[in-house]
Amino acid sequence: MRGQGRPRAIMSLWFLFADSCVLATPVWADAHGCPGNTTAAEVAAGFNLSGKIAVVTGGDSGLGFAIAKALAQRGARVIIGAHNFTKGNAAAKVIKDATGSDVLPLHVDYTSLASVHDFAHQILIQAPALHFLVNDAGIGADPKRKTIDGFDTTFQVNYLGHFLLTELLLPSLRKGRPSRVISTSGGLENRACELAGWPQNCLRDWSFLPPPVIPQQNLSSGMVAIFLKIQHAAELARREAPNDIQAFSFEPGLAKTPLTAKSNFTQICAYVTQKPCPYTADQAVSVALFVALHKARSGGFFSRTLGCKEGEVGMNGFTEDMRPELYRRSLEWSGLTTLPPNMVFV
Repeated sequence: MRGQGRPRAIMSLWFLFADSCVLATPVWADAHGCPGNTTAAEVAAGFNLSGKIAVVTGGDSGLGFAIAKALAQRGARVIIGAHNFTKGNAAAKVIKDATGSDVLPLHVDYTSLASVHDFAHQILIQAPALHFLVNDAGIGADPKRKTIDGFDTTFQVNYLGHFLLTELLLPSLRKGRPSRVISTSGGLENRACELAGWPQNCLRDWSFLPPPVIPQQNLSSGMVAIFLKIQHAAELARREAPNDIQAFSFEPGLAKTPLTAKSNFTQICAYVTQKPCPYTADQAVSVALFVALHKARSGGFFSRTLGCKEGEVGMNGFTEDMRPELYRRSLEWSGLTTLPPNMVFV
């Protein structure tokens, strides 16, 4: 993939430890990216998002909350997807009181594809034309079990549920065009096979997809799911370009959030070159606001630790030519189609 290399010592550990907008002379020029302690509010400054609607999954805490708040501060109406509705309702009230924008919490449980369908149905009622979809919700700890749909929980929560939601919301995103889909990923995607305990270049074929449940406590398919989110964004960008939908993935760096609250940052930060370390949630998601609002290459993977520049992706044996087949298989896994293997998508 195109992009600038990033030091492999710089790690996004938050998963492991637990367009066109109406513009009013933005003060943060695209060329500046998001160096140092840049916040989401600084990256979004000058944009008027009145009349725009955004969906932010995981918007009840951590990175998702910071993204939802930054969009609401610029006038967007924000729909928060939350696993815990009580927590989501409280978060929505905090954001609404702080920004004056309309913030609506809705329940979604990514361990159930039926729940994702219900969530999408509610969104389509509330937002027949959608401008931003931020796929942020995820789990850090691998529960070593299957979902009700028969998939590894980490795989379904961190990848397949987001794939399904995005597909279900495409009609609304097309009506809201130009629109953007933004997916939180991570910076250890190049070690996906190693962290799952699988052979090097394990994703060169479909032997390990969908991932089986991994019983060992020190192994996880979490980075496999993150890797697939990156590939999904790239393929979605290609497929939806004629419909004026852009798609991006990003890594937020090492951030202090509820998911990483028990982490020993003093020890971890001694091994990374990220400055500051850790980021606050507002600093970490400046890259999400950058790709949401500024000019960026659709389909790219953008790195907070590189100052919002595009980064390279470790492919684990996977190739760009495999992306259409991943899309086809993801449609099957999520129950949207049972198309034959030789079907060509355009």
